[in-house]
Amino acid sequence: MDIDIKYIEDNFIELNELCKISEISSQEINALIENELIPNSSYEINTTYKINSPLGDQKTISEVKKYYPKSVIALIQKNKKLNDSSEFKKSLKTAFTNTFVNNNNNRFGYDNITEEDGTVNIDKLNSAFEQEWQYYLQGIYGICTLNATGAEIAKKEIAVKRLIDFNEKHGAEKLSDSNKKILTLLNNEFNEVSNLFAPYQRVKSSRGKYLDQILESNSLSDLIKKYN
Repeated sequence: MDIDIKYIEDNFIELNELCKISEISSQEINALIENELIPNSSYEINTTYKINSPLGDQKTISEVKKYYPKSVIALIQKNKKLNDSSEFKKSLKTAFTNTFVNNNNNRFGYDNITEEDGTVNIDKLNSAFEQEWQYYLQGIYGICTLNATGAEIAKKEIAVKRLIDFNEKHGAEKLSDSNKKILTLLNNEFNEVSNLFAPYQRVKSSRGKYLDQILESNSLSDLIKKYN
């Protein structure tokens, strides 16, 4: 089996299976997506079959399979009776905001997010959340976080920005032992909330750009997270 398809099938749930487990129809799934109560699918696999016979005839069949993060199963049960997304969005935002504000490294987050006294500019953070909310609804955080929660979105932002900062300062040099320890801590912080990404996405992902390369170049390849 292709490694990307295997990764997606192992780690995500296909729409028909999601409907069966959740005891809900695909039409109801679509309604939840339209009402912003669950995110869209994170991956789609488009397959084309060509049928040929000795009679010289041919038929082409196309099939689309949609895959969702497995965390959406619980989300469906939680949100399927809601009339609109306001309550759900508020809870996601609260988790996102509290996690970000209380993180000791939040200055590494969104550009100019902290004031001179170190406090978080809430207006800027609110604007950042609105953008993250759109990414969430598109299914992006099903790809790049483990559970697509508000807390994970905040932690992922800070973890990535800390890795970018570390790479800018030390990426062109061989790391000292003390900096290897720091990188190991950053690696652990990133892995607490971050998915692997499908193999075809890995090189261009935050994991590929800011972790895999610097770990490999500093003889820390044993820390590079592998596929099963």
